[in-house]
Amino acid sequence: MKTACLALFLSCLWPGTYPGRQDTPNGIPIIRLDKTRFVLGEKIFFWEGVEQTSHAPIPKKYQQTCRRTITRPDGTQKTENVGWPIDGPPDSGWLGGAGLGADAVQLGRYTLVFEFAGQKTVPAFLFVEDVPILKQVKADFVFGDFRSDPATLEVHMPTGENVTLVVHNGADQTLRFPRLGGSGRFVSVSIRKVDGSYSNGLFYPDDKLSNQKESEVGSISFDQFTWELARKIPTITLKPGETYRQEFSLQTAFDKAKESLPLNPGEYKVTFSTELQILIGEKDGQWAELSPVRLSVGSTATFMIAR
Repeated sequence: MKTACLALFLSCLWPGTYPGRQDTPNGIPIIRLDKTRFVLGEKIFFWEGVEQTSHAPIPKKYQQTCRRTITRPDGTQKTENVGWPIDGPPDSGWLGGAGLGADAVQLGRYTLVFEFAGQKTVPAFLFVEDVPILKQVKADFVFGDFRSDPATLEVHMPTGENVTLVVHNGADQTLRFPRLGGSGRFVSVSIRKVDGSYSNGLFYPDDKLSNQKESEVGSISFDQFTWELARKIPTITLKPGETYRQEFSLQTAFDKAKESLPLNPGEYKVTFSTELQILIGEKDGQWAELSPVRLSVGSTATFMIAR
């Protein structure tokens, strides 16, 4: 009896060092939605992870127990194992972004459940709606006079060719989205040689962005764009019928790529992509619950690079 009491006392002083303590998960699963209504065609996004419930570390044996179960509107289910993050402290809680994956998105209600150490979250619900207004917003990266793979553009290094982000507001509502550049507003560039001998991925450098001064790039980090943030960070405002254009130097992307891997002559697939978080209308308007709409924008062109 005395031994048991002593063990209990010592386990309170040094958690995890005595039997019964190291078997505790020290965490619970969590799911968080920034919004519950999504537009068909936008990127479905939510948060999931493990919340640490004490100062004691999360035992490694529980770190392989994370699972995500998605119930689609038609009643079918998909369960996936979720790996423990490789960055950050290995035995503490975490929160990461997730989505529906490569599934064809269905209209209706999705049910989300996240599991850790045999514990499950309360079901979370999100709804996908077919809203015509998003179809009236056109966004694309334009490579010179070419928009997609069938055309091959020959370039000589150095090149003066540009890639242009074009966003057109064909809706009857004002649109707002963060100016690209700065924390959380990256432009990704992928450069792949057609024969498979070269592959490189990078972020377009902020200090080379056009159409803005260095002070306009912005440094506030955020996960979700809001009307409050629109007053604090550089924001593009597009009224109905307006078009926004921003140019990116192809040479700048090539120079950035060459910092890590040589770029030799040959045929390459070059992709520019980003995500626009778009506020539709006004804060108290009919589209507020759907905002921000996460619109994935990406285009690929084929280039024959010569010296």
